[in-house]
Amino acid sequence: MSGRSGKTFSSRTDTLARNFPENGMKMLLEHPGNVRDLLALTGEDLVQQIDLDRMRLVPTTFIAKDYRHLASDVVLVAPFCGTPSSHRRLMITVLIEHQSVPDPLMPLRMVDYVTQIFRRQERRWRARHGRSLEGFRLLPVLPVVFHTGTRPWKRLGTLPDLIETGERFRRLTPVMECLFVNLPAIPAGTLERRGGFLGWVLHLVQARRTRPVAFSRLVDRVLRHLKSIPEQERARGEGLLSYIHAFVYHERDDCERKRLEDKIKAAAWNEDHRRELCRMGKTIAEALRDEGRAEGHAEGRVEYARSTLLRLLRKRFGEVPQDTADCIEGTSDLDQLNVWVDRIITADGGIHLTGPVQARSPPGA
Repeated sequence: MSGRSGKTFSSRTDTLARNFPENGMKMLLEHPGNVRDLLALTGEDLVQQIDLDRMRLVPTTFIAKDYRHLASDVVLVAPFCGTPSSHRRLMITVLIEHQSVPDPLMPLRMVDYVTQIFRRQERRWRARHGRSLEGFRLLPVLPVVFHTGTRPWKRLGTLPDLIETGERFRRLTPVMECLFVNLPAIPAGTLERRGGFLGWVLHLVQARRTRPVAFSRLVDRVLRHLKSIPEQERARGEGLLSYIHAFVYHERDDCERKRLEDKIKAAAWNEDHRRELCRMGKTIAEALRDEGRAEGHAEGRVEYARSTLLRLLRKRFGEVPQDTADCIEGTSDLDQLNVWVDRIITADGGIHLTGPVQARSPPGA
């Protein structure tokens, strides 16, 4: 972001502004320095042997569509320097699964994701070498689960934990332990001492529910620390500052935002970035207003469908039983309400409400 014209609004900043809950942390973890800081929090010795300065992002996802509302994955490939006797450079895949809520099925999901990565390696080999598998070896994967939510998550467990009498079948079950960065459980001092510049920003994330005065003081400390980032990592520092700006907008109350935003803008390295932060704030505000309007329109359509359905029932059957009225009032699924309206319009006899919510038939059913 550094050095851009004030007239140019970066697409990455626009994405951060409009899709922060889904993509904010994911965008941070596309930077080698931030990945290095995160992996340092795992305490895993193998991390020291990964050349993250030469890592590259894999432009794909291994997350099944059923889980995308809970997850945000980052897949990276980097040279692994732990085998000096090897005659060829060894690459390692780093899979970071970001979770905002605990998931009891995480051991199963991670086994699935890692298997898919291995399958991808096989497909790429076959594309280059044909049917022959001579010399083919799978390249290692480092699986990391990164939990930033507020709900406690004591342990990840492994696949046998999900199987009935799993210990009896442990020898016959794929057992894969993942590195676990459980943000709510990490002491603030550890984040700041071992987590580098990202660790300081994660301290803010961890303190998202802190009282206003304490949170404001923490913002001051974090911003002062970010100013010490080396000149060669200026772009990274600007990305972290933009993340903090979006985080404050989404996580703190309206009464705090203006004062916190002024602090963040004052910490910008140059006028270009300060203008970009201002534009990002406007974009976030517009996105939140659009989201509110969309929600309001959706609620209006649901309410109209409810009233139409009740009016048609009364017109056709007279008094509507209270449990049927409660069923309708308790349904927010617009598609289901419209199905019931259509059934009343086209029905020759009585009507029975069926679907996600069950209700007794009105008189005459």
